[in-house]
This record gives sequence, structure tokens and C-alpha cells, in this order.
Amino acid sequence: PPHRQHANRQPQGGDEDGPRRPFADLCGMIGNNMSPSVLAALMVESEGDVSKALEMYVKRKAEDRLPPQSAEDNVTAEEYYLRPERPVPVICNVYDLSWGQDKDGKKKKTNSGLTGVGLGVYHSGIEVYGREFSFGYSDDGSTGVFEVPCKCAAGVMPNITFKESVVMGTLNRSRFELDHLLQRLSVKYRGDTYDLVRRNCNHFANELCVCLVGKKIPGYINRPANMGRVLLNTIQGPAAAFGKIMDGVKGGGKRREHPEGRDTPSVMVVPAPAPELAAAGTREEVPSRGDGSHGQLRQ
Repeated sequence: PPHRQHANRQPQGGDEDGPRRPFADLCGMIGNNMSPSVLAALMVESEGDVSKALEMYVKRKAEDRLPPQSAEDNVTAEEYYLRPERPVPVICNVYDLSWGQDKDGKKKKTNSGLTGVGLGVYHSGIEVYGREFSFGYSDDGSTGVFEVPCKCAAGVMPNITFKESVVMGTLNRSRFELDHLLQRLSVKYRGDTYDLVRRNCNHFANELCVCLVGKKIPGYINRPANMGRVLLNTIQGPAAAFGKIMDGVKGGGKRREHPEGRDTPSVMVVPAPAPELAAAGTREEVPSRGDGSHGQLRQ
């Protein structure tokens, strides 16, 4: 079906293809019809160790104890293009940052002691349809937006630990419309534009959340960066001190500007599916909405 070709495609080298899909790409390299959602769960458990995750996969498959597949692994073309019968939750997944291990072998949380004074350093991603979207650093000029199965970002970023989920609202748009929006954001958020203070994963999550449900993510998630931005704007100083805090997690905190003359498109309202798709069979007429209700993809 068209959706499966779309979701499992290999990297094409252009941001117009939408978010990167590290687990789907890895499954394509491994073969054996491995499910991205199953591999993601094992990668989280192995703290990003591919070899260990594959050993776990072989052992548990023989014992019939593999993690369950995500329903998104088997979405049909009809389900991909049609709007849902019921509103879909839009969730902000929040992760603690951590470095090293304590004496019990558990990750040391960077935020220990900080949350009591209203501070903390977090990673966040937005979950819709069981798919989680976030933004990170890369230096090859391609998109920094990436997609993982929900709550599995720790599989590609071993220095984070899932903290909590915050329901932000609901969406009544189709997967097709969601992907159309993400293609636009993938062009806007190139990996080499990542900046620890001014343009990090939480800035992306906030913009995507506003586009989907018209609400910002909880303020505590990006408070250190917001405080740092005010300070930098005041004294015009470098962000190097903040970059050291995140060293090894995002690949560095060096500020990177858009190349001169780069036309960065703004986020626009996602159009409804083409008439020929709607004619193929829809559960409801797809009107043009502007009443600001949940489900409106906003600028």
C-alpha cells in the first residue's frame, strides 16, 4: 500500500522526504522483516547498544517473548488517508537527561535537585498516532527532525530517560495531513541549525504542538533555555557555557546560523486530502475549517 512504502522508505538525501526514521532505516539494513517498534523497544532496554539489542531479539524471538508491535506498523492505505473516527490524542513526552551511572548501575539524572527550584534540563517530543517526533543536531545539512515509536527516543539517545507524558489536546486530521505538515517542518528544522539556547528539541516540540492543537508545551520543559536566551540577548555573550552542559548529548552547543539567503518556509495550514483521495471513500466530508477548534493545524 502507498502508506507502507511511504513509512518504510530509505533515506533519499532530501528534507522534502520528511523526518528521519532511524529505527526503520536500521531494520531495513538488518532485514528479516524486523518491526521498527520491536527494535525500538529493545534498543531502549539495551541503552542504545545495537549488538545487545539484536542478541535480545534473537533470544526472545526463540522464546516467543518479543515486545508487541505497534499498530502503526500495519496501517492500511485507507487508514492513512482517512480522518479518524475519534479524535487522536496529542501528547508531549518528556525525558530527563542523565550522565554516567550510580553505584547501583542506574543512570544519574542531571535534574536531581533542580526540579525543586523550578529548573531542569529536558528532552521532549510530540506523540501523535503512536509516532513521536523530535529535533536534534546533525552536521550533514539534512533535516534534524526524526521519528521514533512513542516513548522510545532513549533508543537513539542513550543519555535520556523517559520521565512523563502530558496530554496536550486532540487532533481530527489524517496521518496524510500530519505527514504533510512534518515535511514542511523538516525543511525548516535542518540539523545544522540546532542551537542549545535558541533552537533546540523543545522549541521544535513547542512549534509542532501549537500547529496541532494551538497550545504550547509546559513551560518548565524549556525554562533553562528561555532564561539563557534572555541572558544572551542582554549581554550578547556566546552560548559556550550552556553547550558544555549538554556535551555528548546533542553533538555540541555551537550556534549555527542559516546560510545567507536561505529561504526557510513558514508553517502553513495543512490542506485536506486531494479530491480524488476523498472520492475513494471517506468517513466524513473534509471541509476547510477555520473555527479554531481542536484538530485545526495552525500556523
